[in-house]
Amino acid sequence: MTGPGPVQVSDSVWWVGCRLADDAFQCHSYLILNGSDSVLLDPGSLLTIDETLANVAELTALESVRYLVCHHPDPDIAGALGHLSTSLTRPDVVVVTEWRARALLKHYAHRFDYWLIEDHGWSLDLKPGRSLQFQLTPYLHFPGAFMSYDTQTATLFSSDIFGGFVADGDGLFATDIDSALLAMEPFHKHYMPSRALLGGALARVRGRWPRIDRIAPQHGQVIDGDLVGPAFDGLSELECGVFALTDADHELTRLLRLSEARTQFTESLLAIADPAALVASIDAVLRQTHQDATAALLVDVPDDGWTMWTTGSRVAVAEPPQDAHTLIELSGRPTARLSIDFRERSADKDELIGMFQELATYIRPSVDQYVSRARDSHRIAALSRASRTDPLTNLSNRRALDADLPIGSFALIALDIDHFKDVNDRFGHAHGDLVLQLVSARIRESIREEDRAYRMGGEEFLVVAPRADAAIGAEVAERIRRSVATIDLAPHSQPGDVTISAGVSEGSTRDELDFPSVLARADRALYASKRSGRDRVTAVLSDDPD
Repeated sequence: MTGPGPVQVSDSVWWVGCRLADDAFQCHSYLILNGSDSVLLDPGSLLTIDETLANVAELTALESVRYLVCHHPDPDIAGALGHLSTSLTRPDVVVVTEWRARALLKHYAHRFDYWLIEDHGWSLDLKPGRSLQFQLTPYLHFPGAFMSYDTQTATLFSSDIFGGFVADGDGLFATDIDSALLAMEPFHKHYMPSRALLGGALARVRGRWPRIDRIAPQHGQVIDGDLVGPAFDGLSELECGVFALTDADHELTRLLRLSEARTQFTESLLAIADPAALVASIDAVLRQTHQDATAALLVDVPDDGWTMWTTGSRVAVAEPPQDAHTLIELSGRPTARLSIDFRERSADKDELIGMFQELATYIRPSVDQYVSRARDSHRIAALSRASRTDPLTNLSNRRALDADLPIGSFALIALDIDHFKDVNDRFGHAHGDLVLQLVSARIRESIREEDRAYRMGGEEFLVVAPRADAAIGAEVAERIRRSVATIDLAPHSQPGDVTISAGVSEGSTRDELDFPSVLARADRALYASKRSGRDRVTAVLSDDPD
């Protein structure tokens, strides 16, 4: 045996393993120093335990070790449990593991009780502010295998994952990602069952612990700092297990890929309720089966027309493509089709088309859920528009104004139809409604594109002109006044009989509480126009006295 003594991995985390001569399959033990509740992870076998305990003793008293984490029950990491029964004398030492590993660990004839991770919320509290958290990684390589994560140092103790075969001269820490992945490749090809299981576990780990500063595996080299991300990425793409062992049998490999793709896609359909996610999932299946092909989903969405989704985009189309793409009908209403563009001749094309045709009835619910949401969205939008729109003039109402007050500089134009009560009294409310509609149309035609018009009630209107001062507001108001004066309602009236008075004010605010004062100035300017004889525009500046 050879050994450098304990090696610091991070603050309060140490490698305390033992290097066996001429053995590329080194098993690492790690120690988390945590006072009287220290943790020894994967203590090792009878071949290595004496040196491991000597390394621990250099750092702390053996009596400080309370927790023995066994990520799985293999003898190279847990074979020394019986020996530790006499070496670690404190009565409260426990083995931290998962229930399936416990069934085998008892055969090492140790005296320790078990602390099962699934019974404690997948987290072991250490000193205040620190915990050791656990993530199950089943069948990688043991059914109950798991990883551990130290929250204080952001260190991931990864069990067999990220393990590799190392030579005698290799150091404990990886120095470059290419060499590290090269060492991991043969280990994972033979010990991990499939890329699907491996990639899924890696995604779950990254999702749970976004910050991982280093990876401390059971075998191989510690991955530190900037190498962590590339290690995850590289390992996620590695073919392993049954795929790696069937390289010589291309037909078997092809069938296995298709079978795995079908399983993954079927499982993903249970959680997909969005066309974009559906297309992305289909494209993932095509990539996994090494197809030079892309998918698109086409749906005749009610009120929107034909809509096409591809990975990363959604566009409206006049009609579905009628070219050489393979179209798979998704029966039901509205009409929906899956389009697959096989760019090159593929041996798997027929099998893939058959698979998607069989799964069409399972794909359809994702489309139906989207269509249902789209209909609900249209209904909600219509109700929202109706609640904020005056039904007679189709202008926005006061509720819309309250919800959309201007920010920054703006001008307000307060408008009022002159002598409108006389119109109703002489010709009736139906004629009055027609006048309101015609005046509203002239307001819409006369304002700028960015301006917004509101019916405030009765014969009163308001125009909000963003990024405008009183002078610009007065120009807009004058256009409205001249246009209204040309309304001809013969025989009841002639041009010039329907007029409006307007008042203009300006303001600049980032606080909606200032808006009422600007509106009050516009109303006072409007009344000034009324007092001056009506059919005119009066403007006031923001610094004019009230």
